[in-house]
Amino acid sequence: MRRGQKTSAEQIVLKLRQIEVQTGQGKSLALACKDAEISEQSYS
Repeated sequence: MRRGQKTSAEQIVLKLRQIEVQTGQGKSLALACKDAEISEQSYS
């Protein structure tokens, strides 16, 4: 998502699920967040 763009609830849930799946597969949280285009601070 681009900075300042409104994110829908569905998009947020999809991004959180994407990060959850990737970390479950052994990917680091930093890389999973980068792939989802959000910061680690936003995830935490």
